[in-house]
Parts: sequence; structure tokens; C-alpha cells
Amino acid sequence: MYKWTALLIFCLFILSGCMQSDAYHDEDVAVIVNGEEITVGYLRMLYPDEEIENMIDEVVKAKLAEQEVEKMNVDVSRHIDKIVDSYGQYPNKEVQSVEAQSIRAFADPQAEKLGMDPNEYYEEYTRISTEMVGYINAYTSAILGELEEDVYGIEEYAEHAHHLFEDLVEQNQDKIEIKIN
Repeated sequence: MYKWTALLIFCLFILSGCMQSDAYHDEDVAVIVNGEEITVGYLRMLYPDEEIENMIDEVVKAKLAEQEVEKMNVDVSRHIDKIVDSYGQYPNKEVQSVEAQSIRAFADPQAEKLGMDPNEYYEEYTRISTEMVGYINAYTSAILGELEEDVYGIEEYAEHAHHLFEDLVEQNQDKIEIKIN
């Protein structure tokens, strides 16, 4: 009996590896990348609490891309402009399309958790997300060339991009400090 209880407690402990949202405050530092701090609050603007730990590596890659693009003095505005329209606006309640419902299903709980109006939240989420993706695209394009120009096609381009970011993380491993687990 005690063995099963101990095993159950151990399993629950292992399964509870997700970020405990109550354990962190918005101003807590989640990760430091080349001396730049990324806070829990910033991550909460992008992801539900239960997804934050799973997305830390992606945020690190995005921050590294941003830092590299700034070093290369690449203009990211055209990359951001291409993306911004794909997000759309926060939908009115009258709109019941699948896309509108999907946006509300994500934005409404996030806005409530952060104490924001859903429209205000989605606007800020869109700004942060498009900027992050813009830097990723700018870095990838600067190193690999534009996707349209790639002779290998989208799958191989994606594979090359994946390796590019893995190499970037490896080159900066000693400058990345993850503070939450």
C-alpha cells in the first residue's frame, strides 16, 4: 500500500513539471540571453502559463535572431509588415467565424489573466509576436536567402533554418541562462 502511495506521489511530482503560474511574478526573470533579460510577464503576453516552459527554447532562438539581426544592421520592417496583416484584428462579438472563435478562445483568457481588455491584449500580443517572427524571418533570410529564391523548396528551407537556429543556440550556449523550470 505504501509503495503505491509513494509511487503515485512520485508520478504526480514528475507530472507537475509544468510552470506553476503562482510561483512566478510578471517581473521575475525567466531567461537571460546575452545579458538581455526576458521576464515572465513578457512570456505571459505570448503564451498561456502551461505553455511557457515548452516555449522557452523558441523565445531564446527569437532573441538570438534579434540580436544577430541588429549586429548585421538588417532592416526588419519589411518582414514585420508582411506578417502583421495575417493576425487580423480582435473580432467583434457578432463575428462567429472559426478564426474569430479561435482568436477569442486564446485572447480572452490571456487578457483576463493579465487584467487587460481582450482587444488591448490582442493588439499587444500581435505587436510582440509580429516583431519576434519578423526578426526570425529577417535572420533566416539574411543567412539563407529569401524562401522564394531557395532552390530546395520549403521543406528543405525549413530544415536548413532549423539547423541554422540550432547552431546559433549552440554558439551562444554559455550566454543563455534559463531561470525558470
